[in-house]
Amino acid sequence: MKKIQQHSVDVAFENREAADIEVIRRSDRQWYFTFKAAEPLSRKLEEYTLSTQQGELRTWADPRRLFRFLSERGVRQGTFVLHDEDVSHASGDGVEATE
Repeated sequence: MKKIQQHSVDVAFENREAADIEVIRRSDRQWYFTFKAAEPLSRKLEEYTLSTQQGELRTWADPRRLFRFLSERGVRQGTFVLHDEDVSHASGDGVEATE
């Protein structure tokens, strides 16, 4: 999974390239989302998540605000899988920052 800045997330949603949106509960007060989109250069399908300006994983304490964030980007329907984070996500393995 690659972490990307909000501008790139907004572009993916504006261009309707974001798919397979998944909301993950890391803990009771840490929620985040991932989505799949084609990588701009290779067009290979990749999984992305939102990063802060400091390159950290962007989380929400209140899932209602996360769903509002997604709604503001045009997400009106889809499949959302709500589950606790698994070991591969929790360890940080496979997460890289990109811009």
